[in-house]
Amino acid sequence: MATTSNAPRKGVAGRIDYDSWEKRTSDLTKQLEDEEEAEKKENASALGLDGRHARSKAEADEQAKAEEAKKAKKMLDAYQKREMSVVAQLDGLLGPVCDDEVEKEEKNQETKYITRDMLDAGKRVVSISNTAGPGKIVLTQDLSNLESVTPANSSLEPKSYKDDAENELPMPQSTSHRGIIKLILQNLHNCTIVIKCKVITGTVEISHCKDLTVLISGDDATVPTIQADLCTNLDIQYHDAPSGKNVPLRVRDTNSGPTTTLFWGQDKDDRIYHAGVSGLHVRTYRDGFVDLETRADYLENGAKSVGNSTAEEAQFITSVVDNELVTERIYRPGESTNVKKGMMPLTERELKDMQEQKKKLDDAVEKHLNSAIKIKKGDGTEVSAPNKVEVEEVVEEVYTSATKDDIDTIIASCENEKAKGNEAFTSGEYAQAILFYALALDRAAELPDATSVEERLSGKSSAITQLFPRHIVLSNRSACFLKLGHHEKALKDGTDSESLDATYVKGIFRKGLALFAIGRYRDAIETLAAAHKLEPKNKQIKQALQFAEVRMHQEMQKRMDN
Repeated sequence: MATTSNAPRKGVAGRIDYDSWEKRTSDLTKQLEDEEEAEKKENASALGLDGRHARSKAEADEQAKAEEAKKAKKMLDAYQKREMSVVAQLDGLLGPVCDDEVEKEEKNQETKYITRDMLDAGKRVVSISNTAGPGKIVLTQDLSNLESVTPANSSLEPKSYKDDAENELPMPQSTSHRGIIKLILQNLHNCTIVIKCKVITGTVEISHCKDLTVLISGDDATVPTIQADLCTNLDIQYHDAPSGKNVPLRVRDTNSGPTTTLFWGQDKDDRIYHAGVSGLHVRTYRDGFVDLETRADYLENGAKSVGNSTAEEAQFITSVVDNELVTERIYRPGESTNVKKGMMPLTERELKDMQEQKKKLDDAVEKHLNSAIKIKKGDGTEVSAPNKVEVEEVVEEVYTSATKDDIDTIIASCENEKAKGNEAFTSGEYAQAILFYALALDRAAELPDATSVEERLSGKSSAITQLFPRHIVLSNRSACFLKLGHHEKALKDGTDSESLDATYVKGIFRKGLALFAIGRYRDAIETLAAAHKLEPKNKQIKQALQFAEVRMHQEMQKRMDN
């Protein structure tokens, strides 16, 4: 027969049984006191209060600022050194840039071929700069055989949260990529660049060039994105070049025919971004014949000086819309009331389409609110929550509409950026992971549910059906901020993650860790106790809760002593 006991329960989330945890508390207190003493010494040294530095507060403030500037410069230098370590800088391949037009005319037409043997070990970003023709520079297909390896982090322990940056999926292995990482073209005059190789990031950056032709040709030459700035007479040609979404056919040898299944321009993410470019000429070729063609000029397209921004800073995009090459102005946050902070830059056409999609979904959901479920809160009041099944039917209705492909493409892009972020996280590249997670959230802002998400985060609504799990991405980014010591940002992301899904433990846990890190121990205990209640067997949460309770106990003791 079962019996009950009135003995006090031990290990309950939110408090400590000091009879049980006395030794543990003593150890934790000693550890924290040691940490505090070390921190005091470090602060005293930084403020010039250790006898070796000036004791003036003004002087100490200046020293602290100088030290911070020194640290920032050291980090920037390390970053630049790391970036330059992979850059192959190829200057003056066709001869120096000069203003003597007669000298240019007398030069013979040259062709330079860039192959693997021209690049030093580890150089995977190719920068061609400061040269003038007439002449041609060919990035050969041989460069597609360059191999880059992303190492795995073997010190990581797998976790148990599906889709989280710390997850229980098979631990990452080293990843191999082939081709150059990126191509940079700067200060090139009167010449042609031919791209025949694989570009891993699919990005070419062009700036301060004049009378330049960029010819992208062949199955390997995947360059979906070009960013061109401050150029004159720029001619961009795609000759049977693949789209960024191309899935190559498997072929046995080079005589089996082309492997391109999707050509540049056949996906809406194939784009040329440009600012301050006059005389832009863009063409696509199929089987040797011009397929699509357009011209653009930043002044003719309406670029104007606005405030502190010059006309050259106005951003445009050239892409294929309804089987035609068109140039449109890009609107960034602050330039249009419909482009909110965190959203990707959009054209007026894209803004209109996005607003129509959002309105369609919002109107459809509104029609179903009459069948809302009544839920009683703790104080006895009733609130309405949309019927989950009916809301899912509304979402499905949107999916079966003409916007299905657009929505699926955005979600696929979000998932891709999230996966890249997770990979960077597991490799310890937290700053890079933050960038990928931000890109995922940017793309998610284009989904029809974006307005509902904003309302939920601002507390204006209580129910939401996410088309993409932003709460996981926010939680992951919170973890990155914690790793980098940006505790306020970690708290914001953890709080937003909890707001979107109050049952996602990792988001709540990371919010609690951020609160602990900034010294809000009472709030940290409340948050960590909520996470512990959802997952009572999680040792990480339990230990964090104990630390928070010990710190809270210390704070109370200090107040009593004072």
